Amino acid sequence: MNGIVTHLRHRDVLGSAGAALLGLIVGLTSLRFWEWRPGVPLSLDGDSPLVLTQLRDILVNGWYWSNDTIGFPLGQNASFFPELNVVHILGVKVLGLFSSDPTTVGTLYFLLGYPLAAVTAYLLARSQRLLLPAAVVVGVLFAAAPGHAERFEHLWLASYWTLPPALWVVIEVARGRTPWDERTGTRDRRRLRAALMLLALTLVGLSGAYYAGFTLILLVAASLLRAGAGRDPRWWRAGVVTVLWTAAVAALPLLAARIGMTGDPLTGTRPATRTALESERYAGRLIDLVLPWEGHRLEPLAALTSAYRDAGRPVTESLALGIVGLVGCVALVLVGLRVLTTARPAPERLRIWAALLLVSGAFYTVGGMGSVVALLATPQLRTWSRFSLVILLFGLLAVGHWLSRPRRAWVGAGLASVVLIVGVLDQTNPNRAPDYRAQEQRFSTTHEYTQALAQATAPDCGVLQLPVMSFPEGYVPLGYDANSQLVQHLTSPALRWSHGGMRGTQAGDWAFGIDLADPERLTRELRAAGFCAVEVDTEGVPSTVEGIAALTATLGQPVARSGDGRLVAWSLEGVPQGGTADRSRLLEPVLVGLAAGPITVDEDTVMQEAGSRAGLVTSNLGSTDVGPIDVSVDVTAIGAESRDVTLTADGEVIGRVTAVEGVPTRLDARVTAPVGHQRLGIEVSGDPVRNAADRSVSVRFDDLTVRYTGAAHVVSLHDQASTQLVLP
Repeated sequence: MNGIVTHLRHRDVLGSAGAALLGLIVGLTSLRFWEWRPGVPLSLDGDSPLVLTQLRDILVNGWYWSNDTIGFPLGQNASFFPELNVVHILGVKVLGLFSSDPTTVGTLYFLLGYPLAAVTAYLLARSQRLLLPAAVVVGVLFAAAPGHAERFEHLWLASYWTLPPALWVVIEVARGRTPWDERTGTRDRRRLRAALMLLALTLVGLSGAYYAGFTLILLVAASLLRAGAGRDPRWWRAGVVTVLWTAAVAALPLLAARIGMTGDPLTGTRPATRTALESERYAGRLIDLVLPWEGHRLEPLAALTSAYRDAGRPVTESLALGIVGLVGCVALVLVGLRVLTTARPAPERLRIWAALLLVSGAFYTVGGMGSVVALLATPQLRTWSRFSLVILLFGLLAVGHWLSRPRRAWVGAGLASVVLIVGVLDQTNPNRAPDYRAQEQRFSTTHEYTQALAQATAPDCGVLQLPVMSFPEGYVPLGYDANSQLVQHLTSPALRWSHGGMRGTQAGDWAFGIDLADPERLTRELRAAGFCAVEVDTEGVPSTVEGIAALTATLGQPVARSGDGRLVAWSLEGVPQGGTADRSRLLEPVLVGLAAGPITVDEDTVMQEAGSRAGLVTSNLGSTDVGPIDVSVDVTAIGAESRDVTLTADGEVIGRVTAVEGVPTRLDARVTAPVGHQRLGIEVSGDPVRNAADRSVSVRFDDLTVRYTGAAHVVSLHDQASTQLVLP
């Protein structure tokens, strides 16, 4: 602990530098970094465009909570999708002093995550009195966690170098060592330890909700494990102070986000609102920690894991430990079991690591303590599988313990070298590095397209992007990337784009009400709202969609087309501009839909499945209540001959029907849509059954229709989805 708590000795400075250098080498080779060129993104798949958009906001606007170039015409208020990555944002801003390009800055910060993780894990290992070679092994293999090179789309989570300092505090609390313990050194040393503990917790508290949440859980567990251990009765003070400090620090960005939300009322469910059942879906399985990494350089091992995962429950992220981490975890479990069953003594650090490993595993696994937290406290930390990094670190510490045992220094150094080489080869695969040429080609193709569109339109042109999709985390066509429409924004600062407004607010919800049945009226409304172009991403829209032909007939020839033919844009310059009423009709629709499973569209119908509880929802984006609205939907029972379906508003039944199996039955109701968001409850009798997607279902809703005779623009989201240009 002297290396952290008092001062860094000369050997530890060299050890830290060595771990950082080796970690950097691992990062360079894993990414085949010599093939990368500035301005080329590491990835444009998954959440990568979202990360690059945040990086661009940080570099251009100073932060990423407000952006008027996406979500046009109302802009994006990212306070509704808050993150706690203040530490990483500050790191990006430092790199921004040398470059204003988000792809370059993002790539460099991602690469820096390797040496930073290696250094902090090395220091944690040294604080546990591991010998220098063993500590280097721990640091480098932690930096080389399986799949690290593929995590750019989760850049903030990939910057996990703040975890080791936080776990140092957790271990100190588990030992009952408080900053005020007079037996731990002079007053200056106690003050330094207290400052370092609070600094470590501040770093993790401001580096993401997941790592802050995991730290809080482990701090509480460490405090409870310490109870009754017979040490200084003041042990509890360290636990209470550290828990409260971490919680307070992590709450600061959330408080700032809450303040940022006040200007925009909700018109739907707030983004990133999780449910308790998602903790089941995104938790890990113990078998995933045992199996090889799915990107393993040995094809038979990679194929084994892929075959297992293809046959079982889908896994969202790489969860493998690697052979070194797995051996360490198994050894810790055996140590813990031996202590429990035989009362044989074991070193204190092994007992603590084993206990914290078991706690981490209990939260990591499907149906574990993570589900309890989701059900009784908060479901927001849904991806409990990310505890795998904590599990990996404890496993590496255990291996480092045994690497520190040889009496002869050269023996320990030799063993450490062998373990390091085996671990790096096992946990990395340069053949999985990004395809920089393909990324550059896609980026440059999109750049040429947006430049052509900018030249064909007016400055600050607003572009309506089709298909209309929810942002963030909306339903998308099979094989289509939900964030792909953000790539255009990254390549052209001269244009403004409709995609990117936060769902649940007017900025993100208005586009779901566009009137595709009347293209001429729609184009007038778009002009009134400041749009001067319409774009269609043909990868997300079938070529047979009628709306495409109608738009083409109305707007004439496209003014821009990407080199791969994927993106096509038409100008609105020659379209008559509507007035204030047209703008209001476009931006203030009333949307009527169902709170149920994802919408499915086929040739004949639009449908959603639901369990025993669902909802009829209205989103009124205007300034006055709208009604009465007549709503109808076909209901079919699933898994039972009949089911009673009841629709209620404020405890009063406003619609009831007995749905039968195989035959749609019409449910009619009359509702009023107040300003903002409303959910009316739907209850279905009987026990649900499991469908092909392993979801609980009781009924199927088909073809929701609405009828309203007033001036407001009221639409059914089922009707909108049937156009295949709007994806609610």
